[in-house]
Amino acid sequence: MRILVSRPALPALGMALLLMACGGSSTASVPTQSGDISYGVIAPFTGPAAQFGKLLSAPCYAATDLINAAGGPLGHKINCVPVDDTGDSADAVPNVTKAVATVSNFDLAIGLESNTAATTVPIVNSAKIPLVTTNGLTQFSKNNKLSYYWRLTPSDDANGAAFAKWAVQKGFKNAVVVFQSDIGSEGNLPGLQSALPKLGAKLALDPLTIPADAASYSSVVARVIAANPDVLIWSADPQTTATFLSEYSQLNNGKIPPMVTATDSLTPDFFGPVSKVVGTDYVTKDIYLVGSSFDQTTPAFDTYKNALLADSKTHDIAGPLSAVGPPASAYDGMNIAALAMIEAGSTVGSVYNSYFEKVVAPSSGAVVVSNYADGKKALAQGKKIQYVGVIGAVVFDSNHNSAGEFAANMFTADGSATRVGSMDGATILGLL
Repeated sequence: MRILVSRPALPALGMALLLMACGGSSTASVPTQSGDISYGVIAPFTGPAAQFGKLLSAPCYAATDLINAAGGPLGHKINCVPVDDTGDSADAVPNVTKAVATVSNFDLAIGLESNTAATTVPIVNSAKIPLVTTNGLTQFSKNNKLSYYWRLTPSDDANGAAFAKWAVQKGFKNAVVVFQSDIGSEGNLPGLQSALPKLGAKLALDPLTIPADAASYSSVVARVIAANPDVLIWSADPQTTATFLSEYSQLNNGKIPPMVTATDSLTPDFFGPVSKVVGTDYVTKDIYLVGSSFDQTTPAFDTYKNALLADSKTHDIAGPLSAVGPPASAYDGMNIAALAMIEAGSTVGSVYNSYFEKVVAPSSGAVVVSNYADGKKALAQGKKIQYVGVIGAVVFDSNHNSAGEFAANMFTADGSATRVGSMDGATILGLL
């Protein structure tokens, strides 16, 4: 429940004398709260894309475990609250609207993935709830007027350009693009189509879109095989991927071209079903997973991964998740929000939202911190801080986007991941 702390009413004369004593000005009261804070995880928890609910809940548990262990922002405990958008805008709008109205102390939202972000982001922004989003929609890249919107991951078109860059870097020149028919996957196409010819590669076919979770894709598979691609640039959920690759293998004498796809697929839900139908050897040697980059050798990374391992809710998926950009960026965003609350002296979104940039910006004398506990300690000592977390330094542009660098990962035999290369962010953006 939100409580407005205010002074008792003063008679008109008394108020006038007070204003004169203060030089003609007064200090506005600061909204505060009582009770626990809710971090709402807006993602699919049911339906074909339910893996993303699991993917985005894990960094919430990791962050809140560490924040609560350090005493919480301004003494408040933080809880993770799932908000199921089902991956479908028709369900997302009423579900998110209800959560905004009924969840107690809903002070930060994370998630708002690409399939539903166009409709859910405005709802959360209108409620003055800061949101750390992992969506990639290009509509939020420029001329974004949403003041509560903060994105620490690349836009979809930049991811598409990174797919193209990595494919060419590996020597592939004749690509076929197959994407599941949804806004998140198809958002990669403009970047891909812009980057491939600039890099000296080509598409063997016009980009193909397929429905999710069909019983068979044999006609599309036949078209792809006939084009004889040397790489498959791909985006689809685990079941769709398993069905498509299984039929590709059956129709092409066991041969499947290497695949470039998104780091979102670095999950057990993808590794298990796909390995089952095409073998672990293909999954670990021929699938490249491209997306946001971060340094796995930093103290910030160790803190994040150890928190995933320490919580029974995330222990089993700590390996894959720790190599995926969107969850790591959500974790950093939650720490940034909690530190901004301390700087603002309030956990209310309309107050602390303007402090996001302050706790990440470099400044003279600022103490660089890589976790919430150290940041809280430095702030308590009256020091300025610059939070540099798992994804590195955060630099927000005028639209509250911070894209960072790009990297490629591959699965290891146990389903975890290893980094196999990196790409400069400015180079990728120059291909758009």
